[in-house]
Amino acid sequence: MKIKEILKFLFYIIIDAHPLLYMPPINIYGYKFEIHKNDADPWPSFPHMHSEDRKFVLNIYTGQVYRKLTKGCIGIAKEKDMIKLWNNTKFLNIVVESRKNKPINAGELENIPYNWLNEENSNWIKENDVIELSS
Repeated sequence: MKIKEILKFLFYIIIDAHPLLYMPPINIYGYKFEIHKNDADPWPSFPHMHSEDRKFVLNIYTGQVYRKLTKGCIGIAKEKDMIKLWNNTKFLNIVVESRKNKPINAGELENIPYNWLNEENSNWIKENDVIELSS
């Protein structure tokens, strides 16, 4: 392997392992949502996701979608979309890392929705999450 190829390979590993934000390839409530690795705002959950157009916020633990401006709940994401989200490896890594580095204002962490995780990811979360909560 050439040095340039090795550096490129390492660069992509670093970027992939430590993104500042991630937008899973899943439409939730008809929108694309992204999760920010360093978002210290604990509302409506910590962490949470923002719609691509910044109008809506998703509670990742309940699937509730809120209008960002009014903080009113406009609906709940489909369970099948939340299952896809919670079984996305990059998403899980960001959630676990965020929970480990939670800011003081985040308060108590919410329970992981184990009913949305497949067995492999459920076991991984139990091994890697900062707190082990029952579903």
